[in-house]
Amino acid sequence: IILHLISQNKNKMKNLKKIILILIGIVFVSCDSNTNYERNLATAKKLFAEMGEENINAQLALVSKDIKFYSTIYDASNPLGFEAYKSLTKSYHDNFEDIKYNAQAWLPGVDTLSLKPDGSVRTYGTWTGKNSITGKKINLKGYWYFNFDDEGKIESHGEFFDHGGMMKALSSNISLSSTAQAIKNYKINFKWQKGFEDWSKVPTTPDYHMIAPGLRLEAKGADEINSIIFGFVTEAQLVQELVNITEHGPYVTCYLKLTTKEGEKFDGVEVFKLDEKGRVTNIWAL
Repeated sequence: IILHLISQNKNKMKNLKKIILILIGIVFVSCDSNTNYERNLATAKKLFAEMGEENINAQLALVSKDIKFYSTIYDASNPLGFEAYKSLTKSYHDNFEDIKYNAQAWLPGVDTLSLKPDGSVRTYGTWTGKNSITGKKINLKGYWYFNFDDEGKIESHGEFFDHGGMMKALSSNISLSSTAQAIKNYKINFKWQKGFEDWSKVPTTPDYHMIAPGLRLEAKGADEINSIIFGFVTEAQLVQELVNITEHGPYVTCYLKLTTKEGEKFDGVEVFKLDEKGRVTNIWAL
């Protein structure tokens, strides 16, 4: 009888150990995996694949209307919103051909506090393609990350690569268009006291549109641009120094150093889109 009881206890202990190990395994898996990762990985891959197809609508369908996009623009500490993300993405479509992303690795991201997988996606890789105007090729290595909302849409997206080096590599000796030259002259001679007066010399469409997402400013047409945008410029007594200007296709990009009346200094980028007549239709101050 004693031997029988001992044998029963041993079997119970073995079963208990098995149950404990199974429970530990379940807890381990639930803590160290995220069931949404595979879904989110497919979304991130599709976003980059659609970039190669230059399918802007398919790309925008994958991102949240509340997206926060962190660009490689120097000192762009404020995230860009949906409209700015849309405009920058479209500018890549318009200025590059044969765009392709070659991934070195796709990786799961982790929560910054718990250090456990949270469904986010990271990737290292290389973008290749060529500029539509100069024909110069790019071989751009970098790192990109994607965070997702509950619906599986990208709610924040950031990138790390040498943006200045890329622009320098694509530059050429092609002279600026007359509108780009007018923008350059305006920036070189900029005085906040005569901001709108001097800006009016640059050709624009009647309903041209400007947004400055970091400042939460938006205006359409000359009257609104004058009162809203240049109202801010006057209030801040903004000083601008043109560092560089580039033109690729219908886009003119100005790299600036800005100073306010309080002495605050920061870097800025303004992107101007021109129509077929060389008139400014859109401006993004980033």
